[in-house]
Amino acid sequence: MKARSASSTFEEFYAQVVAEAEAEGPKAVAELHRLEDRYRLASDLIGRRQVLHMTQQQLAAASGIRQNEISRIESGNGNPTLKTIGALARALGAELRIASP
Repeated sequence: MKARSASSTFEEFYAQVVAEAEAEGPKAVAELHRLEDRYRLASDLIGRRQVLHMTQQQLAAASGIRQNEISRIESGNGNPTLKTIGALARALGAELRIASP
């Protein structure tokens, strides 16, 4: 993607990112969607873990997933399998589902 100028709000910034991806074509739009999914998962995991006052180490013990893998997922750098996501969800008292935005 091209360099972006400063935006006054996140919504304006994001609209600019989407417009640039659309201008670049379907591959760029698909990559943007993959990044959105990755960061949404990370945000949801962090939020649920914090609500439960759990550390990553505690989540690792409860889920059987190594703490360093949880850290990678929460930073948006992991690529967890469905098995891993399911184990984390169960340890957090959550369930997997496909939902409408």
